[in-house]
Amino acid sequence: MSSSALDTAPRIILRIPGPWESLNELAVALRDINLGFTLAIDHEPQKATLINSETHQHFNVWQMERDDEIASIFADRGRISGEDVEAIDRHRAKFFVEGPGGSLTAARAMLAAGAAIISAGGLGVMVDNNANTHSPKDWLDLAGDPMLGGMYWAFVNLTGNRDEVFSTGMHCLGFRDAILPNPPSKKVAADVLHNFLGYSYQSGATIIDGEALGGPDGPEFIVRHELCTCFRAGTPFHNPYGIWRLEKYVEEDK
Repeated sequence: MSSSALDTAPRIILRIPGPWESLNELAVALRDINLGFTLAIDHEPQKATLINSETHQHFNVWQMERDDEIASIFADRGRISGEDVEAIDRHRAKFFVEGPGGSLTAARAMLAAGAAIISAGGLGVMVDNNANTHSPKDWLDLAGDPMLGGMYWAFVNLTGNRDEVFSTGMHCLGFRDAILPNPPSKKVAADVLHNFLGYSYQSGATIIDGEALGGPDGPEFIVRHELCTCFRAGTPFHNPYGIWRLEKYVEEDK
């Protein structure tokens, strides 16, 4: 990826509560585990650069004070054990890791960067691009998945209500998100959206605006490309590639 592409690519931001009180302590922990990542402390306080010594990729790192509410945020997602939540509640500071997204290669690099900090003692990972929360074991398992599924579950989330359910985070991988209006249930919405999004980024097929898609029994949806207007441009949730709206297929659309 060229430097200009890196400058314009969506940014992935990981939020990691840690047992360290400073970036210097994190730097020592990374050095001790010797996984090929080093932390270079910048002259400006509470900022640093995480460097992958094998790929020479750089990631911005900064520190913020302890967050009394972050443990409850992890707990609310229902994916973290009570033991992990208690460990997060004992964190001393939050550490943010930022790097380019917008491609599978970039997303894989961010998985590895997060895994290095988790291996050094990080207590969990929140992805600021979709509010997904992961325990240390979960993140390491996803980062270690050689297939595409690990990246998907790390960076893609579903949210919504009775009127619509939509995904967030596909821009981390370089793809459009999707929205399903008027879902019959949350379970149906999850099945439809995960199947569609998995197809969109794993099949290699080019999806065309207005195309009818479905299964063996015939078309089920018409896909319409729209701009991402739910989130302000430049914020972590905003998808610059846009979204796919999945409209129910009816014969009149033929």
